[in-house]
Amino acid sequence: MSESSRLRVLVVDDSSSQRQILCRVLGADPSIDVIGWASTGAEAIRAVARLRPDVVTLDDRMPLMSGLDAARQIMRDTPTPIVMISAASGDDARRLADEALAVGVLAVQGKRALSSAEPRAVEQLVRLIKSMAAVRVVRRRRDPDTAADAPVASINGVHGPTSPEIVAIGASTGGPQTIREILSYLPGNFGLPIVVVQHTTAGTANTLVEWLASAAHMPVRVAEEGQAMDRPGVYVAPTGRHLVVKGRRLGLEQGPPVSLHCPSATMLFRSVAAAYGPRAVGVLLTGMGDDGALGLAELKAAGGLTIAQDESSSIVFGMPAEAIRLGAAAHILPPSKIATVLLEQVLLKTGMG
Repeated sequence: MSESSRLRVLVVDDSSSQRQILCRVLGADPSIDVIGWASTGAEAIRAVARLRPDVVTLDDRMPLMSGLDAARQIMRDTPTPIVMISAASGDDARRLADEALAVGVLAVQGKRALSSAEPRAVEQLVRLIKSMAAVRVVRRRRDPDTAADAPVASINGVHGPTSPEIVAIGASTGGPQTIREILSYLPGNFGLPIVVVQHTTAGTANTLVEWLASAAHMPVRVAEEGQAMDRPGVYVAPTGRHLVVKGRRLGLEQGPPVSLHCPSATMLFRSVAAAYGPRAVGVLLTGMGDDGALGLAELKAAGGLTIAQDESSSIVFGMPAEAIRLGAAAHILPPSKIATVLLEQVLLKTGMG
């Protein structure tokens, strides 16, 4: 592999021993070039601006300027894919994930296993770094939480089911932030069940559910086999199982990845198309690759309302772009407008006001 095609990584950590470990394990991969390191947040900001790396690994705890503060400034000044490396655990890890995703960090990786160069942890980090390198990040203009009280105006020309019964959402890289934003707009009396497939790059579905629930006004839970779709709430696919709808119940299926993913958004959309047809709304959000595009096309063909996230608000435009290319998305909207459409669909069904 030529030097110009290798992945350029900047390592940021205030611990000399931790920097050496990260530089060694990343540099051992022939497709990665560790182009430099920094020991403080201020150094990291300057190094990113000067070196323009493809990916930054960023320690969360550093003197003078924390990793979160450094990430916030990097995403404002020189947007770059960031993987945060953290020794936090338990509630601290969940709080860190919440704050890191909010400032634009794409993934959080545990430090403890890496410190002992555990092969599985090293392999996971290398794979994560490679996947993050293809992400097109966007400049963070504001804290996402400030959007929670944004006005929700009517969307003219969006016509969906006359009696919608379910909302299905698929997302990948950048999805947690976007799903959380959409849920923050929806009221507690939102009258439809929402089923979600989110490709996780780290952590578990339980951690994602807790983070989404902190902004949602309705119940958020991990989907379970046989759960009835007879009450509103958000149902998130568990890690490593395909989430599908069978009749009016949820199903969890073991099976090979679809479009490289398990759970797969295409699997979810296909099952929703078969079970609900024109009484369904499908939403495909930011993500790398093409998962969900074919399933959204089937849902549109079955008469459902289909929406793809627009490019300007997507952290990674791959999945929505493929759906748009296939003609699977009837509407292309940013998160706040997606929430508007969902609210209008519920008004059609329940007269909620």
